[in-house]
Amino acid sequence: MNSKAEELGRSDQDLILREQLAEHGKSVRVTVFANLVNAAILSILFFDQAPLAMHVLWYAMFAYLSISRLHLAKRSRTADLPRSEMLKLKAGITFNAAGYAQMWGAGVACLLSVATSNQLMLLAIIGAGKMSTAVVSYRHIPEASRAWTIIMYVGLTTGLLYLGGIESYAAIALLTMFGSVLYINGANIFENFANQLTAGQEIQRSAETVRLLLNDFEEQASNWLFSVDADGCLIDVCERFAEAANRPREAMNGMNLISLIEDEEHRTQLADHIANGRSFRDMTVSIDVGGDQQWWTISARVAEEVSGAGSVAFRGVIEDITAQKNAEAKVSYMAHFDGLTDLPNRRLFTETLNRTIHRAQPDDDISLIFFDLDHFKAINDTLGHPIGDKLLQMISRRLESLAKPGDLLARIGGDEFALLLTGARAISQADIAEAIVDQIGKPFLVDDHNVVSSVSVGVAAWTSDMQDANQLLKYADLALYSAKGAGRNRVAFFEEGMDVAAEARRNLELDLRASLGRDEMRLHYQPLVDLKTQQKIGYEALLRWEHPERGVVMPDDFIAVAEETGMIVQLGEWVIRKALDDAASWDEKLTVAINLSPTQMRSASLVSTIVSALAHSGVDPGRLELEITESILMQDSEANIRTLHTLRDLGIRISLDDFGTGYSSLNYLRSFPFDKIKIDRCFVSEIDTREDCRAIIRSVISLAQNLGMTTTAEGVEREDQVDELRMEGCDQVQGFLYGKAEALEEYTDLRSNQAQIPKVETIYLPAAEVPIAADQQRKKA
Repeated sequence: MNSKAEELGRSDQDLILREQLAEHGKSVRVTVFANLVNAAILSILFFDQAPLAMHVLWYAMFAYLSISRLHLAKRSRTADLPRSEMLKLKAGITFNAAGYAQMWGAGVACLLSVATSNQLMLLAIIGAGKMSTAVVSYRHIPEASRAWTIIMYVGLTTGLLYLGGIESYAAIALLTMFGSVLYINGANIFENFANQLTAGQEIQRSAETVRLLLNDFEEQASNWLFSVDADGCLIDVCERFAEAANRPREAMNGMNLISLIEDEEHRTQLADHIANGRSFRDMTVSIDVGGDQQWWTISARVAEEVSGAGSVAFRGVIEDITAQKNAEAKVSYMAHFDGLTDLPNRRLFTETLNRTIHRAQPDDDISLIFFDLDHFKAINDTLGHPIGDKLLQMISRRLESLAKPGDLLARIGGDEFALLLTGARAISQADIAEAIVDQIGKPFLVDDHNVVSSVSVGVAAWTSDMQDANQLLKYADLALYSAKGAGRNRVAFFEEGMDVAAEARRNLELDLRASLGRDEMRLHYQPLVDLKTQQKIGYEALLRWEHPERGVVMPDDFIAVAEETGMIVQLGEWVIRKALDDAASWDEKLTVAINLSPTQMRSASLVSTIVSALAHSGVDPGRLELEITESILMQDSEANIRTLHTLRDLGIRISLDDFGTGYSSLNYLRSFPFDKIKIDRCFVSEIDTREDCRAIIRSVISLAQNLGMTTTAEGVEREDQVDELRMEGCDQVQGFLYGKAEALEEYTDLRSNQAQIPKVETIYLPAAEVPIAADQQRKKA
């Protein structure tokens, strides 16, 4: 098989092989008869120049080859021959052609030497004609054509060489050119034959593919083929189309396609296309199918020929895109509405607000109300998120009852909501805001749980000098922040200056976030003195922020921000590690006290941070004292008490700070065995002038002694206070009388073996450290 056939696939090769045999068999009888007649004529003309036996043998060979060729042709016509059998038949035809060529070539070559001049001309004609026979008889089998041409050429050339002479050599040259042309043409003829077959096969495959696709269209429920005439009437409606339209197929034949469409604009558009004979694609139309709205896309092309009434003018396809449309609607809903409450979400609210502000006139009334639930996290933590979700749904329904047409109520976050008011509703913003507080404050019954909630509300009104909607959002958020700061469960309105305060707080927060990286935090230490020995027995670590522009920032100014932003955990870890590293260089008898915030107590990393810092510094756990306030125990008291027990088991001492300032301190003393009680400075400051303060301190000291706890008095500033505390049996004191909080390098005695101070007789305090200022500076991180 030639190179063209080798490039084709197996199925194409079989097709060409089968067609080769079939085409060859069509002209076998004619060519066999012609060969026998030509052989008889040649034998008669040269009967006298050759022996009779040679004539008989030569003609007998022609007869044999002819019978063999007829037999091969008959076998070739057998249907569904296997590939191996077809290859054998092709090889047999090639060998048969070679036999024919050898008989003709040898016969003509032998006769050249005994032929007269006239007979030579006849032999030349016969030789040339027989060489050409290969191109005609074997044009579909190139192997046979080549074998015939080459053998004939060799035979004739041999005879001419034997004959000799210049004429013979000239004849050989001509024969060579003639044979080359025949050889090349034979190859080209087969190439064209093979190309036509493969092209026809591709066309057939394409037609089959188109047929399958059309059948698929007919079988699929979402796609249907259709045809309409010049008037737009349906022709030969398929069953699927009829089922999709929920109409009988017979009734749809002849029905106007436009009558299926609901929307008048779509009907007009389709009628215009049909009337003007224009092709169209993907026209989306709304269809009423049995009372249900469906969406179809229609595409159609003008038919090539329209002949007479009722003939096809358009052919096209219809696709049901109802599911796609519904999915798009669902995606659009999910993109603009909250999945839990079905209220508009932040995206839709922001888009609407921007559009409202953009279209607003200077005298338009627009108000924005922000509100979120107070302590909603506690509800989720105690009752679980499912209860919290149901509560949000119930709150949303109550809020919807307050909203009126034209209002936009949205859920913009977890427990955050917003209400946009315009016109007369905006003028009533105060009443609406109070109604929100009142409605949310009423109890909710959620799965047998009586849930009481409250809400903080911020209100801002739009003015024509606002740059954009973001400014109104900012003002409403500032008002909400003000409501929270004022105690929650209330309404706050934006006022001038809130933005300035918020900007200042924002700048403070940004500076605070960068403070540790810029090494701006410092620890100051205030001594703790034993009243009996008058020796320093330890120091309390107090945090100071040394800002390059703000100067020294006291904890009162930044701890609240650190608590709100969560940075207190990072700052607290730094304080713990730094204080213990500093204490590692002190006398081993000196303790170090560190204050813990409520957020630190809730941190999962607190215990591991303390253990790591102790291990790194090498400080004995017994030298570490952690101070907490009773407000810590008021929040998640059980979890915090478990944490305190874990720390206590490590050998760390736990102190209760600011004792007596809360309402449940005695209960906490019962729930956790503290090592120390610190008496708040508000009692100590007037112990030498007020009997009630002296009585309270006496009671606290007596209670601590009975419970085996140490007492420490804070804020000691005068010797008279020391005398009273010593008389009442207080164990330890700290305050300006014995030293204010100083940087570590200011305390040279921290590196001595003795930390003893003389009894103070008289101390003159600088003007900046009068008792009121001292009370402010005593606040701890």
